[in-house]
Amino acid sequence: MSEATACQHDASLDAFITRTLGGDLPQLSLAQAAVGVTQGGLGFRRAADLANPAFLASRIEARPFVQRLFEAMTAQSVHVPNAMQHYDSQTDLALQQFKGRLSENRAARAQEMCERASEMAQQRLAAILSGGQLRPTGAPVGAGQAGGHLLAEEGAEDPEHPVSNCAGQPLQLQHALAGLVDRDGLDAMVSALTDGGRDSDVRRLTELRHETVSSEWLWALDPRAPASLEPDAYVAAVRLRLGASFATEPLLRRACRGTLDPSGYHAFCCAPGESTRGHKDVRDCLFDLARLADSTAEREVLGLLDAAPGLRPADVLTSAASPGLTSALDVGVASPDAANAGADCAEAMRVRKRATYARFLPALLAEGVEYRPLVWACWGREHPDTTAALTQLARQAARRRGASDYRPLLRRARARIGAAIARRAAGMLRACMPTQLRE
Repeated sequence: MSEATACQHDASLDAFITRTLGGDLPQLSLAQAAVGVTQGGLGFRRAADLANPAFLASRIEARPFVQRLFEAMTAQSVHVPNAMQHYDSQTDLALQQFKGRLSENRAARAQEMCERASEMAQQRLAAILSGGQLRPTGAPVGAGQAGGHLLAEEGAEDPEHPVSNCAGQPLQLQHALAGLVDRDGLDAMVSALTDGGRDSDVRRLTELRHETVSSEWLWALDPRAPASLEPDAYVAAVRLRLGASFATEPLLRRACRGTLDPSGYHAFCCAPGESTRGHKDVRDCLFDLARLADSTAEREVLGLLDAAPGLRPADVLTSAASPGLTSALDVGVASPDAANAGADCAEAMRVRKRATYARFLPALLAEGVEYRPLVWACWGREHPDTTAALTQLARQAARRRGASDYRPLLRRARARIGAAIARRAAGMLRACMPTQLRE
């Protein structure tokens, strides 16, 4: 592919993204859209960035098969002189060019990836020649793995989808190399934003890249899907994700009559009505997971202490989150742009929540009730305590259902929570926008 063709493709892709999201997008937002979803983007990769990794991956993973083909041709007196030497020299040149665009550490990582992929390609050819299985088929009955390849899980065909990481695909080098390009590009983007004093955008990118953030709502376009967003909310949530402006200048906020920044980040600290509605959506997602693990789980329980009958510290009350204790799980969603967010907005909210109920905690514990704040950042990152609680609930739910693996339950719960958080963000932004811009 020529450079001109790649640039034409990329320009058309940028125009499509801009048109789909309802307005002009800054170049940094378009650059973010071009990186992988796990790195905070949309996976609309640029041909100019992908051409080299795609060439490298195809050459390295196909090499044993190409070599066997030329050997078979030679055996039939069809000799192509220096064919494999030419093949390898082209591959080596492409690898050196690719490594030259990366930082030193990532260049070394790229070399390791290519060497490992070469070994796996040899093993793949050997397995084919010996009639062996390319993938383990699992138990014939009982565990369910035997039929696992008859119908792939939704999203498994898309390398950007979280499910694809669990699909056991043998050919992953292109995706891995593209990930190195993503990280280098994002580092440059963060550096430019830092130099420009755009701390809110730096925090947004840092949050979105966290491993606990679920972005499966990006695929939930069917309105019947549990993690789907309404069309207007979807567009707003994606624009927020990309740091795209909603106006060319600050606006008067409808919710509190203050000034709304063009990127809309203040909305995460405002709009109490939509904030509460989003909080309840997250609570309901947590409750659904808790009920799978504990059929006696309850929401919004009053009367945990006789001395404080009106106390309601638990959004969800369950015995499945901590062995031997009943857990009062208190949901919170925090913004890194809040005045009291500190270095970690989720930890700051967790500390505040515990301080609020501090005088009741000994009495609750005496009754066998453990108070546990479960906090998410407004971009979807989980506090470590939240991750531990969700994992424990998913494990317990899997045991109750007789499932051998808890991770699909955990992933689905995270997907629904991620969608609820994205819907909350869009609703809070809409509540802050001036009425004439919302119509």
